[in-house]
Amino acid sequence: MSSTPQHQAIYRRWRAQTFGQIVGQGAVVETLRNGIRSGRTSHAYLFVGPRGTGKTSMARILAKALNCTNLRDGEPCDECPSCESIRDGRALDVQEFDAASNNTVGDMRELLPRVFTAPSDLRRKVFIIDEVQRITQGWDVLLKTLEEPPDHAVFVFCTTDSSGIRPAVLSRVQRFDFRRLTVPEIGGKLTAILEGDGRTADPDAVDLIARLAAGGMRDAESMLDQLLATDSGALTADRVREVLGLVDEETIDAFLLALVSGEPMAGIEILDGLEEKGRDLRAFTEQAIERLRMALVASLKRGQASGLAAAGSTSLAVAARRLASLDPVHPGPGGLRLQLELALLAPETVAAAMPPYPLAVERVAAAPPGRAFVAPAPESIAALPRQPEAAVRAQSAPQTQPARPPTPADPPSKARAGTAPAPAAAAASTPASGAAAAPAAAPTPPPATPPVAAPAPQTPQERSAPLARTGPTLQLLLERWAEIVELVSKSPPTKPLIVACRPVSVDGAVVTLGFPEAQSFFKDVAERRRAVLEDGVGRVLGMPVTVRCVAANVEVSPLPQDPDSARLLTEFRRIYGDDVVDVGNVE
Repeated sequence: MSSTPQHQAIYRRWRAQTFGQIVGQGAVVETLRNGIRSGRTSHAYLFVGPRGTGKTSMARILAKALNCTNLRDGEPCDECPSCESIRDGRALDVQEFDAASNNTVGDMRELLPRVFTAPSDLRRKVFIIDEVQRITQGWDVLLKTLEEPPDHAVFVFCTTDSSGIRPAVLSRVQRFDFRRLTVPEIGGKLTAILEGDGRTADPDAVDLIARLAAGGMRDAESMLDQLLATDSGALTADRVREVLGLVDEETIDAFLLALVSGEPMAGIEILDGLEEKGRDLRAFTEQAIERLRMALVASLKRGQASGLAAAGSTSLAVAARRLASLDPVHPGPGGLRLQLELALLAPETVAAAMPPYPLAVERVAAAPPGRAFVAPAPESIAALPRQPEAAVRAQSAPQTQPARPPTPADPPSKARAGTAPAPAAAAASTPASGAAAAPAAAPTPPPATPPVAAPAPQTPQERSAPLARTGPTLQLLLERWAEIVELVSKSPPTKPLIVACRPVSVDGAVVTLGFPEAQSFFKDVAERRRAVLEDGVGRVLGMPVTVRCVAANVEVSPLPQDPDSARLLTEFRRIYGDDVVDVGNVE
């Protein structure tokens, strides 16, 4: 009875066995081959690069070259007993370790006796250690051995992140960086695999797999292995999307068109259809971002743009900022579906695109759907009516109560700064011209102060006009902060950020928001969602602003005792849940 041969994964059957079969790492191959040819090899190597780019395969080929008995210009023959034993995994002198699960001090101590034991079959012992960034305290055991190893031992370390390796280790190894593979390089090897296995595929299908691999050959080979197992016919692009759960380009373009043109219901209906088909929204988001990036690049090229690129770089950039602010890994309440829906409902023009003149918010809101707002020319801005500087200062300054005349008991230093002297005090300080003041004259009673009429409530246009020219103040930002928090909190992914931060300073149009040092990770997330914060602050203040995020010991400062401050404190308590603390100034 004959047994069916066991299937072996494509990435294992088609693993490179010589330097010449390595794809896309020409500089590393040439350097290692020259070192083998001239005999100038190192005792320790470090291979750094993304996953699936050939690091482990290169380490095995290097072990072959160091032990091959029939070298051909620095290339292992892959036919001698040494090469065959290494290729088949039978060589006791070539040992591989996974540092993801063997990274303790005890594991490294168990390795040392093997290092100092002489090789049994080969000329040199080769130790290939993968994922070495996971080693922490174990380096203390290996450092001395790496500096002065026995002549027969060679170490090859492989990692995807060299930042976690100690500098003392990096100084003892030769480092080689592996780059991501290009789409043509991956597509070329996939075509060779298909021809070798007697299978056929459309060029569009091969190109789609190569693009989905994101520079990793092993990922591409694993996807191809999965696709070839579905049926024995020719592989098509539609079949690739169906098996891998991808969305066709027409659906992606329709969603992006709804995003750019401001038609949320059309986009929501597309999301409904994707969920009915069981499509992964995370993969769909990545596809949409990549498609939008390609359209944005196409819109910047010379010539007549077509398709989605015809929407223009401004509208595409606004849509790209919305999608870039999504967090598929930690979507929060409502999941990624709610984030995508909020991106469809977001205003088309972010704060960075708002023009610096009055009525910016109103004109943006009145713009027709699907058309990005375009700022007017500078000469049209200069032609707008401007208020006198005195009126601008009067509107931007805080309103104070009428000053009372100082009494004789009040020292001069107690006078309020910025208040005009009372008429009686002014008359007493200025003697009458041509006559001396009588020493025993009775004091003249001050004239009755006319009643001050309550100022008429300002329209949004009047409030935004001085701000567009002078910029906001910290006091104004604190007064409007409750409105800003309420507006930005409507987006669930951004609500924790605006709740955690506090206004720190205002410098022109730059608003600095402080995050608690104990929660500095909020600052990093806020940097990625800065466009949303700038949009919310700018919409409330009626002018474009730039938000700067810092980590500091920030709290809510004490408020003055007046009706407006009491209303602001009530809003803060409603939003922050009575989390109000009195502290000093923040430097």
